[in-house]
Amino acid sequence: MSAITAQTVNELRSRTGAGLMDCKKALTEAAGDMDKAVEILRIKGIATRDKKAGRSANEGILVVRLSADAAKATVLELNCETDFVAKNDAFIALANDLLTQVEKNGHENLLEQAFHKGGKVNDYLTEQVTKLGENLKVSRSLTLKAAQGNRFSAYVHNGSKIAVVLELNAQGAAATNAGLSDFGRQLAMQVVANSAEYLRREEVPAERLDKERVIAEEFTKSEADKAIAEAQRIIEDYKGQLAEQKAGANDPAIIAELEKRIVNSEKAAKASEARKQGQLANMEKIKSGRVDKFLAERCLLDQPFFRDPEKKVSQLLDEAKTTYGGSVAIAGFKRFAVGETE
Repeated sequence: MSAITAQTVNELRSRTGAGLMDCKKALTEAAGDMDKAVEILRIKGIATRDKKAGRSANEGILVVRLSADAAKATVLELNCETDFVAKNDAFIALANDLLTQVEKNGHENLLEQAFHKGGKVNDYLTEQVTKLGENLKVSRSLTLKAAQGNRFSAYVHNGSKIAVVLELNAQGAAATNAGLSDFGRQLAMQVVANSAEYLRREEVPAERLDKERVIAEEFTKSEADKAIAEAQRIIEDYKGQLAEQKAGANDPAIIAELEKRIVNSEKAAKASEARKQGQLANMEKIKSGRVDKFLAERCLLDQPFFRDPEKKVSQLLDEAKTTYGGSVAIAGFKRFAVGETE
């Protein structure tokens, strides 16, 4: 019988993904024979994680939890293979268990930590792989800390595929106003609803603006060329109909109508050409307008509030001083999406 050491147990765990005690039992039953132990675990259905580990885990959920004083926000993304499992109560419970784990013990070497429910995190995760029948992985976990005196609000979108953590700075009575929490959550919802990328215009990188200017110019030219090409297509179509009419029925009324349409289409083509030249001459103004539109759509403070489009988010914050008894400002926000690469 081969000696059963911590090294052989760990080797078996690496090969099969099975838990510590299951590996010890299998090695004992196999009299220390590694291949036999693998076979025993496979027969028992325990050595499943190794087979599933290579499968793509692109579905999943995000879970977020704020500390009691809202000064910290802990975020964890747990991935699986299918949306069906992502909606499973056991999978959701697992994500929240792991969130509790990192709250208690931090993020370092998560899988090797002693699990707060007993055993190791890795063993517990392996058990869930066996139960749920899919590859599972924690793709990220992090803790955000608010600046001194600030507080977080959070919103997890329906389906838990998108989450936003938003940091507020509230002064005076607003800092302790009971309604501030819901106000912050609505602002976090705004980030999701209108796909905000930046808080204010000044935060948009210069290279992003340069890229938008290039896109605006190419789009404008493309649209102009499309209009010209369409006008030419219509002209050629009418000319083809005219040739067929002259070679066939040769109806004077139809011929006259087609010739009239050709003349009008040629005028439309010239107008399209003229518009293109005008657009080229005013390209800097056009680019400026399109970039301004981009900024208004992507910068949170410039966006219309999703629950009252007549107001911008910046106006909503201005009104908060009266509503909550002190100034309220957004210090920043972070948006998370399942499967994204940071």
